[in-house]
Parts: sequence; structure tokens; C-alpha cells
Amino acid sequence: MKFGFASLTILLVALSLSYFYIDKTKQESNRKEFMAEKKRALLPSDVIPSVYHLHLTPDVKQFTFDGHERIEVEVKRETNVLTIHCLDIKISTVSFQSNGGSSLTSTEFSYNEKEETVAITFPSALKQGQGVLEIKYQGNLNKQMIGFYRSKYFVDGEERYMATTQMEPTGARRAFPGWDEPALKAKFNITLSFPEHLQGLSNMLPIKESVADGVKTIAFDTTPIMSTYLVAFVVGEFEYVEAKTKEGTNIRVFTPLGKKEQGRFSLDVGVRCLSYYNDYYGIPYPLPKLDMIAIADFAAGAMENWGLVTYRETALLIDPQTSGVATKQRVAYVVAHELAHQWFGNLVTMEWWQELWLNEGFATFVGNQAIFHLFPEWDIWTQFIKDYMNRALELDALENSHPIEVEVESSAQIEEIFDAISYCKGAAVIRMIADLLGEEKFRKGLNIYLNRHKYSNAVTEDLWRALSEASGFSVNQFMDKYTKVTGFPLVSISSTENPAEFQVEQTRFYASGKTVQQDQPWWVSVGVRTSDSKEVTKVDLKEHKSTVKFPVNAQTKFFKANADQSGFYRIKYSSDISAKISTALTELALPTVDRIGIQNDAFALAKACLIRSVDALTLAQAYHNETDSTVWADLAISLGAMGNVWDTEPEYPLFQKFVVKLFKKIGTELGWDKKEGESDLNTLLRTTVLNQLGSNGDADTVAEAKKRFAARETTAITPDLRFFVYKTVVGKGGEQEWNQVLNIFKTADAHEEKLRALRALGSTQDDALLSKTLNMALDGQVREQDIFYVILACGAHPKGREATWAYLKQNWAQFEEKLGETAMILDRLVTYATTGFSKREVADDIRQFFQAHPCESADRSIRQAIENTLANAKWVDENRAEVAEWLKKQ
Repeated sequence: MKFGFASLTILLVALSLSYFYIDKTKQESNRKEFMAEKKRALLPSDVIPSVYHLHLTPDVKQFTFDGHERIEVEVKRETNVLTIHCLDIKISTVSFQSNGGSSLTSTEFSYNEKEETVAITFPSALKQGQGVLEIKYQGNLNKQMIGFYRSKYFVDGEERYMATTQMEPTGARRAFPGWDEPALKAKFNITLSFPEHLQGLSNMLPIKESVADGVKTIAFDTTPIMSTYLVAFVVGEFEYVEAKTKEGTNIRVFTPLGKKEQGRFSLDVGVRCLSYYNDYYGIPYPLPKLDMIAIADFAAGAMENWGLVTYRETALLIDPQTSGVATKQRVAYVVAHELAHQWFGNLVTMEWWQELWLNEGFATFVGNQAIFHLFPEWDIWTQFIKDYMNRALELDALENSHPIEVEVESSAQIEEIFDAISYCKGAAVIRMIADLLGEEKFRKGLNIYLNRHKYSNAVTEDLWRALSEASGFSVNQFMDKYTKVTGFPLVSISSTENPAEFQVEQTRFYASGKTVQQDQPWWVSVGVRTSDSKEVTKVDLKEHKSTVKFPVNAQTKFFKANADQSGFYRIKYSSDISAKISTALTELALPTVDRIGIQNDAFALAKACLIRSVDALTLAQAYHNETDSTVWADLAISLGAMGNVWDTEPEYPLFQKFVVKLFKKIGTELGWDKKEGESDLNTLLRTTVLNQLGSNGDADTVAEAKKRFAARETTAITPDLRFFVYKTVVGKGGEQEWNQVLNIFKTADAHEEKLRALRALGSTQDDALLSKTLNMALDGQVREQDIFYVILACGAHPKGREATWAYLKQNWAQFEEKLGETAMILDRLVTYATTGFSKREVADDIRQFFQAHPCESADRSIRQAIENTLANAKWVDENRAEVAEWLKKQ
């Protein structure tokens, strides 16, 4: 069926090739400016590529591949040394043919492993003008899930391998020598040769296919001009389901053999998403097809390769028998996120990794916008506050955070910024400016930006310029500090004698409670909601301290600043204002997003010791009438964060009783079983509530979990409750229960179910079983992409926290050897193994260990772990006695 619409596609691509153009002069000029201003590790700009002709022949038995590339280039300045990116590749021959000139052959290749380059020396200088660089080389299909790599899968129990790619951020240089920088865009003609029983995919549709001596060769159509990190090719065995958008674009979802029906949900989401984005961006999807494929071994969640999007199985496949509401939401969002990139990131690409947030922050924002459009019943913008905004606020409160726009020089530094700042803070500040401008002006600005820079590169100021042009508002002036400076403001509001006037002060908020006034204040737009009106009044703050008027009078029952949590800042109220807000919470008189924001701000202020922790706990009691799933979920996160820090204190059992008491009422109302006509959000709420009750030792909840686990063969456990049930029986059970869940891990076909079981195994309270679970990280039972789940699960409770950190230290050399090339996963290991501590001596231990064992790709995470541990220690030390007395009275 691949060829069913190939001829039409070739015509469409041919007609549109005139648009696949990039101004090379502008490209070179920008790179010169960057190199002059920054110490970026950029290639010399003597020679610039325009078209790559790549022919790759992977061997999935020997785990090698042969490469033959011809690159059409322009020599800007004469040189006899050509330096390009190249890593873990052995070049055999290189030649250069200038247009109308003689051919030069090089046999001198100087590899620089640190810079990930090769310097090719020719016997004489390459002359200015057009030419073709031809390279033959060999490489390995590595197992580090980067570049051109191998992925293991099984067919009827037989172990087999596929070849696949992950080029972002700097993996392309492992697949082919070239110019592996986002600004150096080019076209790609890709050809794959492989055993004829396999299939091959790439960014574009096949235009020619042949078979000779058992080898199939497929040539794919020319791509649009694009960055190297978007190149993709896959060779293996798979099947697919397909459908067309209303505009006629064919979408296919490729799955492992026998699982194509599990691709139906993501196919439906993809079809509807692509049409939504065509309208939202005002620019049609520019490629003739869109493929999405599930890969068994995949370090990230998904990758937006233009026209061939790759995913973890758990991020693409939905099994009606094992997938719950939470999984459907995750799959829908990940698909929406990756398809958003087809415009924001692929059509218009960041100039350099400093602008990574332009890709990821926007895709996060508009991905949620698409899900809100496709699934309004999920109330996704309320969940956005919990899942994205609050995560960003937590991370950005650290001194060791980083600006949204952060200068990066090396590959290791690039890996570090794929974090909650680039994704979550990026999305949150885009949401802030979209709210300020209004949807019509915001979308008009996006259309200007995309049309102006399509098939090219852009920087943050280009987006601000387009939005300002569409709105007449000084977007750059408003947004500049939010993107260029680490942190965010804490806006403190106090009453005055005049009920309509308030003293307002802004400082940078630190998780440690440190108070430092910034040289220049943020421009803060404060939305104010009162009990008197549903309308939100905007008040601008541009000074460190000021007296402002809010739409409040003596009869106003309450007001809430940062209405709808639209601004990226926290609010601290004087005690008289807080008391009135607490009453509004009990009466559910505020919208859900505001109810989330109030408690989240309070617990963050408590951790920073800027308010008393008992005041935050007292505020939590005001939520006893709460009904919203996301409000309860975020409150559970806040209480869980405090519980993790207090779980080594003598009064921790009293804290657990407090949590059980708070959640018991809503738990009784929900019960264990889904009711007829129940909303998806109530299904999620049940999971949240039962998890809080069970994790904090509620006897009835634990007993019911054990009962349902015992009866699982005759009465299936609903998918949304499986992880909670597995975790509870392992945590409250012994070797028998641990082995039963281990068997689920070993025998489950769905990867989603395997991960539930794996994560549950880490809940054991038995030392010997905890050791067995930790050993699974290195003994080959767990795919390398999933090793961090072992560390996450084992380190998530007091019994396992110290054991997990000790295990990581003891086996650090093995982890580095196994995952050193997969920086993203190694960084997660460090993060999860150092989370939740509250002792200063542990902070010292973390510092000393990594001083002796440096890990560049996790350097910022290490510093953040130390900072968080010290902040936790201060939190406990300054509140220990008061919290203990308060808990005893509950």
C-alpha cells in the first residue's frame, strides 16, 4: 500500500520544491555573529552543505552498517582542510569533485573524539564554488539509543533486531559524517539497502524500489530543507494501520508484529491533530505523508523527525485490556506534542540549542491546546497547571536552575537543557503571553512568524517581533526577563487601611527562602479575581515596591491574585487576606485552577520557610469539600513532597494519619469501582485518592488492595488501579507477593503492564528483596531505556532511599559503562537516586562523590540535588517542633 499514492505524492512534492529554500548567505552571516559573540563549538564555515545523498546498508546480525554519501556543497573560502562532524565512524575513502574542475582525493583523516569531528586534509585547496564531497565509511549499530542504533524485539519468543535512529540533539554525526548543527539545513535523498524480508522507512515516501540477490533497496524522495537532527530511517519488521486526514494526508501508525490494532487510538488522534494544526497554524502540513512508529528501545518519549515520528511503545500504543485513562491521556498528548513540532521546530527551526525552548516550550503549549480541542472532557488546561506549570515553578526556584534561553557550548550541555525549564517553563510563559494578547492576536502573530521563517531558522526575538506586530503590544519588553533570567518573582501582597489599596513587593523566589532583590524587576501582569465579579482585572507591576489598587471594597469577601494561574510567579498574602481565601476554598467559590494555585503556592512558601508549615497544613484542611480530580492530585503532590522530607521524623505516622483523614471522605464517596456514566476525570481521581489512602497506611484500603490482587485471575483489576494495587501488595507483603508481581513483569506482553510491575517491585520493605530489585537495573532483566524506573521506584520511600543511593555509588562504574553514551537516562538515574533527602551530611556525600566521579551530562542535576537536600534540611529544622505539636492535636 506504500505505492498507492506515491505517484500523486511525487507530483505534489515537485510542485512544492520551490518553497524548500534557505538563504545560505543569511545562514552563514548568523553563524559568524554567533561564533564572534559566544564560545560555541561550531564548525568552520568555509564549506556549507546543500544536499545530502545518503545510502546506508545496515546489518542487523553483525550490528554494523556501511555508508556511502555524496554531499553537494558550496565552498565559501578556499581551504585544504575540511572539518565536519563525525563520531564512532570509520571513514575509508574521501574525494571532492568541484564543478568543472578536477577531482581531489584525501587519505588523511584526523579524528577529534572530544569535539566529535574529523579533519579531512586534501593535497591542495578546495576552490570556491559548487562541488560534491563523496565519503565511504563504516559504523556500528550501537546499543546506546542514539545515532543509528539497534533495538531488540521478539517474534514468537525469538530475539531479533531492528535498526533505527535518534539524531537529536547530536546523533546524526554517528550515522553519517556531515554538518550536524541545526542552522546548517539541507535537503536529503536517502537510500536504504537491507534483507528483502524486512521493511524500510524514512522521512519521505519511496520513489524507487528494487530487489537483487535477496537485498531490497529503497530510494526515498527528496526531503524539504531541514536540520540533520530531523533525519530518520528505520529497518525492521512491523505492521501498520492507516487513515487520511480530511485534507488528504495519509497517516500510518507502525507497530510491532501482531499489535497493529493497538495503534488505532494514536492514529485517530494523529488524523484529528494534523487537521487541527493545519487550521491553527494557518499553514498546511507540507509533507506528503506522516508515519508514526513504536520502537522497543527508545531513550526519550518520542522524537519529531519530519514525516517519520518515533516513539516508545508506551507513548504510542493503547491496549484496551491494559491501558487506562492516564495512559490514553499520555499517548494523546505525546502524539499532539510531536505533531506540533512538524511546524514549530521542523518547518521553522531554532538557530542554535539556546533556543531549544522555542521547539519544546511551544510544542508543549500547543500540544495541550490540541488535546483541549480534541478531548474537552479532560479539562486539560487545569491539568496543565499541575503537570507543567507547577513542575517548572519547583525547578526554577533553585539557584541551580537556568534561564529558558541558556547558552550551551558542548554536546553534554545540550543534553542537560532537555528539562522542565525548556519544556514546562517554556510552555507556561507562552501560555502567559497568549492569555495577555488574546487568542486572535496570538495566532495571527504565530502565522506571521511561521510564514516569515519557514524552511529556515529563527531566534526568540523573531517570535516576539511577530507577536508584537500582530498585537501592537511590546512583547519583547514584557517577556525578556522571563526567558533570559533564571527564576521568577514572588509577589507579596499586604493590606492597607484603604480596603482597595494594597502594598505589593516583588523579589526573586528561592526554594531555600533566600531573599535577594533583582537589579531590574519583572514586568508582572497580575490578574485579580474577586467575590464580587467573574471578570478578571489586570494590574501591571513594574517596580520592586508599589501601592496598587485592586477592584476590592469593604464588602468583598475575598480576592485571588494571579487569577487562572496565568502568570509565571508565586503569590504570598498577608494573614488577613489568606484567612478569607481559606473560606472561599471550603465553599468551592473559586475556579479549579485557582484552587490548585493557592495550595501549591502555600506549600512552596512553607518549604522556603516564608510561611509556617503548619499554616500550609491548616490550609490543606480547607479542601475537605473538594470534588475536582486535578485539585486533589496537586494537593497530593504537595503533601507527598512534605511527607518525603518528614518521613524519617518520629511524628511521620501522625502525618500519615492526617493525610488519611483528609482523603477518607472523598475516598468513601468514590469507592473502588467505576460507576455507570463516570467521567474519565473521576476515574483518575479514584486512583489519586486510593493511592494516598493506601500509601499512608489506611487499613481498609490496604486490605481491599490485597483482596483484589488475590482475585485478579477471575476478576481483572481495572487498568487505572493496577499499579496502585501491585505497589500496595508488594509494599505491605513479603517474598510471595514480590515474586507474584515479578512474574507479571516477566510474562506481560504489553510494555505498559511490565512497567507497572517493575515500578511496584521497588516498593518492597524487605532488605533482601530491595537488593534483588536494585540488581535488576544491571542484570539484563530490564531494558536500558527503563533502568531509571528501578532507581525511581526503590528510592521513592524511606526504606529504599539510602539503599538506592548506596547502590548507585557502589555500581557507578557499571552504570557509566552501560549508559554513559545515553546521557538522558544517566541524568535521570542521578536525579532519582538523590531525591528526597533532608540531611546535610547527605548533601556533603553527594558533593564529594561526584567531585571524585564527575558526570558532565548530569552536572546541573547534581548541583540541584545538593541544593534541594540543603533546602529540605532547613525546612525540617526550622519547623520540626511546631509541626510535631500541630500533628499531635489533629
